[in-house]
Amino acid sequence: MVLVDNEPGEGLRSEWGWSAYIETDKWKVLFDADTDPGALKHNVEALNIQLEDLDFSILSHYHGDHYGGFEYVGKVKPGLKVYVPPDKIDYLRNWGLNPIPVYEAKEVAENAWLTGPVGSIWGIQEQAFAFYVNGRGLIVVVGCSHPGADKLASKAKEVSGKDLYMVIGGYHSPSKRTLDNLAEMSRYVCPAHCSGRRAKDYVRREYPDQYCEVRTGSTFILTE
Repeated sequence: MVLVDNEPGEGLRSEWGWSAYIETDKWKVLFDADTDPGALKHNVEALNIQLEDLDFSILSHYHGDHYGGFEYVGKVKPGLKVYVPPDKIDYLRNWGLNPIPVYEAKEVAENAWLTGPVGSIWGIQEQAFAFYVNGRGLIVVVGCSHPGADKLASKAKEVSGKDLYMVIGGYHSPSKRTLDNLAEMSRYVCPAHCSGRRAKDYVRREYPDQYCEVRTGSTFILTE
């Protein structure tokens, strides 16, 4: 479920930010936490999400539109593990959270993996989260894809050994080549957050059967 995205959802607060809640019968995870603690709080309550039940959380990279809401998360779930790229993490501790630096790809739960930090031309270290759904394939959740959404997706496929089913999140104004690569690799291509209107229109036009609309409040239920 998309807790916060740039695109609005009825009755929900929307802004430049990204946060997603992911639940299976084995674990519950928060991926990124938007910009504004107040916006995240409003949407979590409106969508009836119980952050107290989270097993762990993930920060894709150190930009405010992805970590700002963790201030609220720390009040709701003190001591929650946050898997983060290696960097200055004192503020997460100050918010009552338990940041765990990730230096390389790893399995963090049953059928769930982190790509580990992947570098970008801007020097930003970013990680993606991937989990496998039986009968579907690998779901990859990205933050802003500074290294390239296709690069992160390829890394997730390599780490998990699974075929891609969906890549969802911010693609960071991707090139057509990046979008073509994603469409070749994945059954569904779901640009959100910082992807931009041009990228969304391109995927919708060129790959209509693979495009999925994403906005605040979007819910994807995947079963066998």
